[in-house]
Amino acid sequence: MFVSVANYRDAETGPTVRDALAQAAHPHRVVFGVLSQVVPGVDADCLAPEGSSVRQLCVHAGSSLGACWARHRILTELRQDEPFVLQIDSHTRFAPGWDERFLCMWSGLCNPRAVLSCHPVPYTPPRQLADPAIPLTRPKAFNEQGILALRSHSLAWADRPAQPPRLAFVGAGCIFAPAAAFDQVPYDPHLYFQGEESTLSARLFTHGWDVYAPNDVLLYHDYTHDRGRPKHWQDNRDWTRLNALSFARVRYLLAGEAPADPAALTAIDRYGLGTARPLAEFEALAGVDFKARTIQAA
Repeated sequence: MFVSVANYRDAETGPTVRDALAQAAHPHRVVFGVLSQVVPGVDADCLAPEGSSVRQLCVHAGSSLGACWARHRILTELRQDEPFVLQIDSHTRFAPGWDERFLCMWSGLCNPRAVLSCHPVPYTPPRQLADPAIPLTRPKAFNEQGILALRSHSLAWADRPAQPPRLAFVGAGCIFAPAAAFDQVPYDPHLYFQGEESTLSARLFTHGWDVYAPNDVLLYHDYTHDRGRPKHWQDNRDWTRLNALSFARVRYLLAGEAPADPAALTAIDRYGLGTARPLAEFEALAGVDFKARTIQAA
């Protein structure tokens, strides 16, 4: 199993990798691909631990182009022939046997084109885990730029479904799928941050992949906003242009809106929608209309 970890100046990266190995049922079968975007001489505590299970690429934080750019590089430069991929954030904790449980859950769906994804329940560093619940990713609202924000609605543990429920949207901090999903729907490096999940969800669906929410708690996520170091948009002076191009790209993909700047459509054919199912079918499943910027009442 290949675990993708995009690390931007995050001191939780090392604890994340170590916890994953400590909690894995078969740690020798787990390989990490870590892109560490760091400032040399300042962020030594943000690097992943060295070892045979870690493939780490380090780049200067000043050269980073954002989260999607980092995830793309991991999946194309550090991944090899591992049959399954788990994408996480660099601030994650793991349930005991998480690796075997992901595989068993996926196999139980009897769907070779299944993707398991959610926004994981929280933890507080170093390892204070929240009570178990089942997060379901739902549409929240369109912002002024026409970009759909998502939210996580949690089912009580007592109402845990017998099987992973089918959903429309992925959560980027927890995506488990066969490697073929990332081959057929390559991560778009030209997106910045907002719009990452909605476009990836639509692209997976239109390429014939089905998203399900895990019906068990396998991962935990640190939602703390301040980890003691700047975020990418605080470090990068050009982030507003990157973000504007990304927004235009999202609106083109999901709402058919032609961008004013052609740079927004760089390599769009490679990172566009699929032809297995129409976008309208995805909108019906998701309960959204991207052109009208409306969300159906739940």
